[in-house]
Amino acid sequence: MSASQTHPLPAGSSDARRTSLAWIAIAAFLVFLFDPGIMSNDSIQSLKQARTMQLTDWHPPIMALVWRVLDSIIAGPAGMLMAQSVLYAFAASRLCAQAFPRLSARYPAWMVSACFSLFPPAMALTGMIWKDVWMSGLLLLATSYLFTLSASESSRRQARFAFGAIVGCCLLATAFRHNALAATAGLLAGAIYFLWQRPQPALGMLIACTGGVLLAALLASVVAFFNAAVARPLHITTPLLLHDIAGIIIHSPEPAAAAQLALSTDMRLADDPDGFLARVRHAYDPGAAGPLVSTSRNRDTPFAVDVYRDDHDAAGVRLVWKMMVTRYPAAYVAHRTRTFACLLQLCGLRKWISRSYFMNPKYALPETVEPETWQWRARRAFLAPELAPLYSPLAWLLVTIAGAAIGLRALWRPSRIHALLLFMGLSAIGLALSLVFTSPIESYRYIHWCVLLGWIMLFMLLDHSQMGRSKEEAAVRRID
Repeated sequence: MSASQTHPLPAGSSDARRTSLAWIAIAAFLVFLFDPGIMSNDSIQSLKQARTMQLTDWHPPIMALVWRVLDSIIAGPAGMLMAQSVLYAFAASRLCAQAFPRLSARYPAWMVSACFSLFPPAMALTGMIWKDVWMSGLLLLATSYLFTLSASESSRRQARFAFGAIVGCCLLATAFRHNALAATAGLLAGAIYFLWQRPQPALGMLIACTGGVLLAALLASVVAFFNAAVARPLHITTPLLLHDIAGIIIHSPEPAAAAQLALSTDMRLADDPDGFLARVRHAYDPGAAGPLVSTSRNRDTPFAVDVYRDDHDAAGVRLVWKMMVTRYPAAYVAHRTRTFACLLQLCGLRKWISRSYFMNPKYALPETVEPETWQWRARRAFLAPELAPLYSPLAWLLVTIAGAAIGLRALWRPSRIHALLLFMGLSAIGLALSLVFTSPIESYRYIHWCVLLGWIMLFMLLDHSQMGRSKEEAAVRRID
């Protein structure tokens, strides 16, 4: 049922695995800190869908359905903030009990939960009413059950329940965010590996990884079927494709010729063909597609395509995109690489902080939060822009890659900890790779899950360090 456990857990570890009720206080603090919830344009559109029930696939229908219920109880974002806070706090506390038994046995469980949960890069996103928060919270809960499933003392019934919980959490995470597929595959592979352990480690890993990818794809298909049944389809990839087209023009060895190629089809891609290249050069920003996108409120863009109109020529945009990528593949790679670098906080802090939203003073400290109150001071401390380097996605992604590399040992020597590191690393790497090709803006929310996994791995290292101390203390007790 589970991989052999290299290091025994301390006596009383079953007690340490009980979820601390500290999650209630942590959730209450998060609600106090972010009340009534921080709203962006995406949040506002989701709330409109919840109230009108005019569902589209531009925003996840499940979020509108959940918000509709909560909005009927507490109007506005406050109900969603409470639900998000409870999900994150409970998932984090449950994870601490399952993943860090030595720390939970050595120190008060509430202290371990608080230290893990209230680390700013881990919890700061909770105040934003976003689908990304739900995805991260659900994947965090799935990870806690992955640790449960991996424990050698788990009964067959407990293992099956944990497996079902992992699948359910991954299904919901995919429903909240379409590219969760890339993150769920690693966790689902881990669930298969620990439930149906094979005597040959490498073969077991291969079977588990194949099964994880297939199961993740199946869950994504279920979500796609549900969305198609309840929501009006929109062309949500158009802004990304327009950003790619502009990026290819900028990075091509012959920008003028590339611009002419983009305008060579029958569709009306630009209102001003003569000034198209100059406008692309002026508006292009590798860290955001927004400046290029024409909307009812912003017509001063290189492209004439209004992405929010149902009848815009999405097929024509896809045709131009394919033509540009085929003709200038190196320019496409250069553009996507630069965009991903911006996501990793490598294009300058000022814009990255602004596009994080929760560290942007406009959202973190709006006029509705009275200055010098406890809430204002707490937000100023936890959401301070000066903490931005601590959020470095590149650093946290490197931690997960290092963890996955260490976890490769499980391929030839069965080890619970190494297998967990490998599957979590695969989840982080999978999501990061998907963002190389799909990230439309350098927003922290897209890569938050990778940061959480890196934080879990560092805590696992700290928990492992307690083993040596426990042995030393036991030796001293024997001498006494």
